[in-house]
Amino acid sequence: MSSLNDKIILFVGGAVGIGRAAAHLCAQRGAQVIIADLDAQQGQKTAAETGGVFFPVNITDPASVQSLAQQIAARFERVDVLIHTAGILQGAFESLDEFSPETFRRVLDVNVTGTFLVVQQIVPLLRKARRGVLILTSSGAATGGSSSFAYGSSKGAVNSFAITLTNRLEAEGMRVNVLSPGNIDTAMKRSVIAADVQRRGADFEKAVADSHLGDPAGVAKILAFLASDDADYVRGVISTR
Repeated sequence: MSSLNDKIILFVGGAVGIGRAAAHLCAQRGAQVIIADLDAQQGQKTAAETGGVFFPVNITDPASVQSLAQQIAARFERVDVLIHTAGILQGAFESLDEFSPETFRRVLDVNVTGTFLVVQQIVPLLRKARRGVLILTSSGAATGGSSSFAYGSSKGAVNSFAITLTNRLEAEGMRVNVLSPGNIDTAMKRSVIAADVQRRGADFEKAVADSHLGDPAGVAKILAFLASDDADYVRGVISTR
């Protein structure tokens, strides 16, 4: 079991889902947990459960992300690991003809521009760590197709962004990894199943069972490992079930 003692880990999007599960496990393994999320109620709850702290953030707003970085710097001075799991999926199963430009822009604004803004502001805090680690979240949808034109496009962009980050930051001793989860039991995944059920007239509970969803706790184990020094030789995209 990889120790995370003395690690300060920032979970952007850590209020629920995979981020929440990873925050719990990393706290159990000795990390100081920082939760940043738009959902203040759930974010504060997760922070309390993990003995961490919560900061509100809207990752599509540059001023909000900058404020987050400033508050973390004032309280902790550095960040050892950034685990960025914030993202949205909209437009599931909509046809190309009916897919709205507004939906496309919204998804890319959160999933791509939001990721960029967070990384841009948090990298200076990672530079203050002995060996900073950035873990971004993509999806199997980036390479295998998605129910949403916007979501699949956004996750492909995250993969490419990570490649560029690696080329720029590796010389500074920072490691960049991308988590690419498959079918995991999260609110987002269940919303996609619900959209599919609605269009097909199927039974929701049966559709969930047939999807063989994985437990977020299983992905949390991978994230905890990637956050540790034991993962120093790991590079690139890590896919999960």
